[in-house]
Amino acid sequence: MIHQVFNIAADLSFYRDGELFLGQSQVRLLKQVVADGSINAAAKNLKMSYQHAWHQLDKLNRLSPVPVVIRQKGGRDGGGCRISPYGMKLIRTYEKKVDEIVRFLDQSNSELESCFF
Repeated sequence: MIHQVFNIAADLSFYRDGELFLGQSQVRLLKQVVADGSINAAAKNLKMSYQHAWHQLDKLNRLSPVPVVIRQKGGRDGGGCRISPYGMKLIRTYEKKVDEIVRFLDQSNSELESCFF
């Protein structure tokens, strides 16, 4: 007899007015921008196109009540961008909520087996 293990899984996404505002992909991109200081470098490190990265961050800024990504135009020292204090708060909030969900799912999954057998 094969013993099957049941478990519950979830992904966290924040929506604003029915549009995806913040999810795992956006948080990974924001954190990479923090590390690299530019959208281009972050996109390369995450193996995504610059256009896709730019579109995600532009949508995030458009849906946000305050700027998340602050772009600096190119010049003598080149361009770049930084994540605003509000953007950093979004990252922390997302990660905190993921931790809470993981704890909840761990507890739920430990109780789940008894529901099916």
